[in-house]
Amino acid sequence: MENSNDKYFIALSAQLKNIMEQKNIEVVDLAAAANIDRKQIYRFINSENVPKITTLIRIILALGLEPKLFFDFTFDFKSYSQEQNIEKIKPKE
Repeated sequence: MENSNDKYFIALSAQLKNIMEQKNIEVVDLAAAANIDRKQIYRFINSENVPKITTLIRIILALGLEPKLFFDFTFDFKSYSQEQNIEKIKPKE
């Protein structure tokens, strides 16, 4: 895991918090269901560390969701791309 102040990561953290609140799921129970250390989930929901994609998938599946549903939230990718200096690659002619 790595530290991050990345806006998208912070939005993902908020998404996890919201889903856990909606489903009334405690961190301890989610950690047990995902078979990961509860500290990893605490660090994620507090936007302290970016989990590996495999850890994130474990969390999402333990929530009873399909990954595409977890990632289905409003986010301004256009502004994010500009802030991060990300350019779309153009196909070769």
